[in-house]
Parts: sequence; C-alpha cells; structure tokens
Amino acid sequence: MRLIFLQTDQEWTGSTSVMATVAKGLTAGEHEAQLLLPLGSAAIQVAESASVPFAALPERRTTLGLSAELARQFKKRAPDAVFVNSSRDHLLAALVLRRVGRGALVRRLAAGGDPPDDWRSRRADAMVPTRLMYTSETPPSGKAAPSGALVPVRVELGADINDGEAAPGMEARVESDPPVTRIVCVAPSSAIRRATNVVRAVAYLAQRHETLKLRVVGSAAADPDLRVLASALRIGDRVEWEPNPFFEAHTVADAAAGWVIGDHDDAGLGALALMAHGVPVLAMRTSVSAHYVSDGIHGLLFTHLEPPAMAAATSVLLADADRRRAMGEAGRSRVEREFPLTDMLAGFEQAARHGRRAT
Repeated sequence: MRLIFLQTDQEWTGSTSVMATVAKGLTAGEHEAQLLLPLGSAAIQVAESASVPFAALPERRTTLGLSAELARQFKKRAPDAVFVNSSRDHLLAALVLRRVGRGALVRRLAAGGDPPDDWRSRRADAMVPTRLMYTSETPPSGKAAPSGALVPVRVELGADINDGEAAPGMEARVESDPPVTRIVCVAPSSAIRRATNVVRAVAYLAQRHETLKLRVVGSAAADPDLRVLASALRIGDRVEWEPNPFFEAHTVADAAAGWVIGDHDDAGLGALALMAHGVPVLAMRTSVSAHYVSDGIHGLLFTHLEPPAMAAATSVLLADADRRRAMGEAGRSRVEREFPLTDMLAGFEQAARHGRRAT
C-alpha cells in the first residue's frame, strides 16, 4: 500500500513522532509510506536527522490553494490512505481526496485526546468518510460523528524493545570514574514550565549526590531559558542537552530513572521509551501516564510536581538499586507484552486496509 502522513504544523510533536515511527516501520516492510511536512520547518529537520521518509509540502498559504497542488501530486502518487492528526489537516486531506476521487482518510486522536467537534472536522466528515483512530480504552463518541460514520479503530502506542535487550540495570554499564548516576527528563517545549521543576529538583539532589547528572531529552532541551535556569542553579555543568525529539536509544538507555513531562502522545511515548529500556518512570498522574505506568510497579506517579517533594522521592529511588531494577524489568516486560511496536504498525496497516475498502 501507498500511505501518506500529512502534517502542516511547523513543529515536531509527539503525534508527529507516532506518524514518523509508523512511516519508517512500514517502509521497511512491503509498503510505501511518507510524511508530508512544511518546507523549511523544524519538523523536516528532525525527520531528516532521523532518516524518516518525508517530502516537503508545496508552498501555498491558503488551504484551498494547497489542496489544489496536493491533488495534482496525489493523482501521481495514488495513495491508498492518508493519515492526519489535526482538524486543519483533516479538512485539507478531505479537500484533496475529494478532488482525487480515491484514497481512505484516517483521523488519529492523540493519546488522551477528545473526539473532534469543530467546524473543520464536521466539514471534512461531510466531504469524505473518515475513520477515527484512538488509543484509549473507550471508543470515541461526539457530536462530530455523523450518522453512519465509519467504525473507529483502536491502535495503541508502541515501543521497540530490541534496543534495550540489556535494559535492566542499564545504569551500571556507564563507564566513568567515579560512576555517574544519570536522570533523564523527557520533555517537549509545550511543557517547559513543568520541565523547570525537574531542573529545580535535580538542583536539590545535586547537593548530596556528587555524581548526579541530568539529561534533558526532547524539544524543551533547545529552550534557552531552561539552560539559563540550570546555570543559575549552579548545575549547568551537570546537564546534558538532547534537543532531538525523536527518541533514540542512547538518550534514555543509561538512565537510573526518567521523568516524563508532557501530555498526550508526548507523555505516552516518553513513558514507553523509558519502560522499553528498563528505566523506572517518574511522572505526574494523568489519564495517559496512569494508562501506561502502574504506580509503584513500573515507576512513581505524583499528584503535584513540587521540586522538594520530587527531589525527595527521586533520592529514595536512587538509593534503592533493587527496587529500580524490579521496576525496570516490570516496565520492559509490560511493553513487550502489551505495547510492542509491531502491534502499532499492524494497527495502522489494518486501519488503512479497512479505510480503502470503505471508499
């Protein structure tokens, strides 16, 4: 099948990571998959560095102008299905597919996201039958779903455990003298305020842990204010910055524990990436974090993110290597059992096939 993942947003988000992971995974198989991203955007830069198959969107400012240009391209590519994440892209894809006259349309809801109920989504649904894809336990329902709409399909987030074969106790593999204890903070730029709490908590911990280091992973790592804060708290030399928001094994695999600061797909992917590498997860309790992380089993969930309390809980966890190892093993086993990457890829493939038959 030929699949298109459409995004007009300039930034790379957790939802972009989902589409990129699927496009990369399905391209390695029997399908042709490609992200369409805005020319010159930050998202394209990330896709290029991560070797994700992509193409640049034509330079058009209006939705109608862009849809006309995309229609000409789609007639040549003849995609079997188009996947979108946002209402704006939903409407754009519907305009294009109506012009082309073929191809399924799938609107994916981010983890913990609500069903679409806005004029763009309603107009898109009226033009092209749309299949909703969700990750929650309960199928979405809302005013935007027209009578006779396609049955929604559930596709869970997934992570690849192959890069984490030696995950449990990974922190013991760090070669340094003295040994380094590393904490990871997975944070998008949209959660920069909460990321500052992690930096402040690490500043508290640094007073008693001479070998403690923090690695900030995600788009928040590129925020200059966060770097200034680390320097002001006198831990600038203890912080490593990994601004690429597309997860790579080396960014999380050697951590003793990992804070996940984000919402929706950012939270779900961050938790699964850590769990796949046997790293205990620390996060604020939300519907998404509680869905993937069982408190006390795969990590620790908090009602509030207050730096002193965060530092105290993290310190206790760092002091108990056996507990961290047990949490890491439990997390990795759960990813392997319930959230494998292969299931996510198969879910997208199935949604595309069903959508194609419905058109």
